[in-house]
Amino acid sequence: MEGTQVTRIPGGAIPAVDEVDLTPVRTYWQLVRQRFVRHRLAVIAFFLMAILVTAAIAIPLLSGDAWKETSLERINQPASLTAPLGYDSLGINTFARLMKGLQTSLFIGFAAVLVIVFIGVTVGSTAGYFGGWVDNALMRVVDIVLSIPTFFLILMLVAFWGTGNVWVIIIAIGLTGWTTAARLVRAEFLSLREADFVQAAKALGAGDRRVVMRHMIPSAMAPVVVAATLGIADSVVVEAALSFLGFGITPPEASLGNMLTKAQDYFYRNPLLAWYPGITLVLVVLAASFLGDGLRDALDPRQRVETN
Repeated sequence: MEGTQVTRIPGGAIPAVDEVDLTPVRTYWQLVRQRFVRHRLAVIAFFLMAILVTAAIAIPLLSGDAWKETSLERINQPASLTAPLGYDSLGINTFARLMKGLQTSLFIGFAAVLVIVFIGVTVGSTAGYFGGWVDNALMRVVDIVLSIPTFFLILMLVAFWGTGNVWVIIIAIGLTGWTTAARLVRAEFLSLREADFVQAAKALGAGDRRVVMRHMIPSAMAPVVVAATLGIADSVVVEAALSFLGFGITPPEASLGNMLTKAQDYFYRNPLLAWYPGITLVLVVLAASFLGDGLRDALDPRQRVETN
């Protein structure tokens, strides 16, 4: 058979074609994709997150300023074609404001994760690569940050720098949430720095920066990707809690947290105003959590893919 390598066995016999293993060699990323597809909840979470992100971007663009336009004539009006969730106590389109609030919360979640990953990878890679006193010093900093109640530290930072500022919230969450990523990267670097390909790169004259950036960080990013996915859910929840307490996004800007704050005043008269942002928040957290769980299994090289 053309293109098939046939190996002779002792005695000169040639195995039958149907006895030759013709299983194609799969790359690492092909195996990752196959393992991820087999995780049904992760696939559902991926599509759910994609729908939420797309809606959070597209609907505010299409609806313009409907998320903040008030009208006395539309107060507590029922659902319609232009307002699928009706209007609130100020005559604001509830669906448009919900999507704007989702956009704000997701933006804070994704941006905060970028800060978390940047700080965590920088600290973890430095500690794991150099070791010694550098590792001890940086890990003591990690221990100090972990010993401080995170949410109260975020409250203090937001109150000190300015309540209601999106970038202050992002920086506050990032400065307090990088410890897990740092520990994961450090653990990977401690095992990778003795690997053959790292030693070969050093022997060929590669500097520390090139070894870390080109060889070690790409190999250590799998657990960081998982931590970042889970960090999106944590960041969104923290933002919602801050806004609910009045330290996060403040009206007239919209977020899932301050929508819940406003809804509590009308909970008995119109409980759906609380259900909409609450269910949306739960969907974001579930999607990010199951997506992170699926990525963890897919990126683990010890997981096997069953073949038919």
